[in-house]
Amino acid sequence: MAPPNTCLRRAFTTLDVILTILGGFILAFALFHHGGLHNEQKVEDFHVVLISGYVLGAAIAAGAILGLYGVRKEKQWALIASSTGLTIVSLFLLLLSIATAIEANKVEEYIEDFYKVDRLHEASEERQHDVEEWQTMLQCCGLHNGFQDWHGHHPESCLCPEKPDSSIKCVTASFINGTTTVEELVYAQACIPLMVGFMRKTFNIFLTVLFGLSILVVVATGLTIALLYQMRKKTVNTSVMFKHSPSGSTYAQFANSDQHYLLT
Repeated sequence: MAPPNTCLRRAFTTLDVILTILGGFILAFALFHHGGLHNEQKVEDFHVVLISGYVLGAAIAAGAILGLYGVRKEKQWALIASSTGLTIVSLFLLLLSIATAIEANKVEEYIEDFYKVDRLHEASEERQHDVEEWQTMLQCCGLHNGFQDWHGHHPESCLCPEKPDSSIKCVTASFINGTTTVEELVYAQACIPLMVGFMRKTFNIFLTVLFGLSILVVVATGLTIALLYQMRKKTVNTSVMFKHSPSGSTYAQFANSDQHYLLT
């Protein structure tokens, strides 16, 4: 069994170390968000995403660690297991990328259907809290028709700061405070267009990450196969000796034998 090429071995080791770190990061990221969703009692809504994160992170880390062990100890079975696992991971990433691209094209439809609410102040507390989180993050008010969706009952998340930035558009709106009506400066832009843009950007970033990770996994799989090929290739050293003249003793024996037969 021939030893693997030094440059190939170093490239493979470096790439597998990177994949091990990325796999651990994915596991930590999934675990962190699992804890956050558990506190908000939203684990059931994202259990498929969490399971996918756990499986993907564990598979990448395990495949890379097996590859590192195989190249360090020159164990072919470990490299075979690593290449098989990374091949499965690359196929999973391909399917995940396709599914993400399909869902990205439907994001506007999903948001429109999910937030189809005419009177926000009469919606459930959970829905109002959800909308308020979007309003705070995106600096907007209402869903489709701006502050008018709240019908005079807009929350504090709609209010513009006292000294708004020049990029923030604010308008004056009437606000019902008990039995009186007061005027407040609220965000002019509705949230739905901003939410759609935000989600599309998020999907694009996610697709970019998946694409980059897929390239790393495919390259690592190719390097694993190349290492296996080198380790299985047997080196046979054949030595060839050239003689300038025949051996004296052997030639003399044949010459004497010929003379003997001629005399006879």
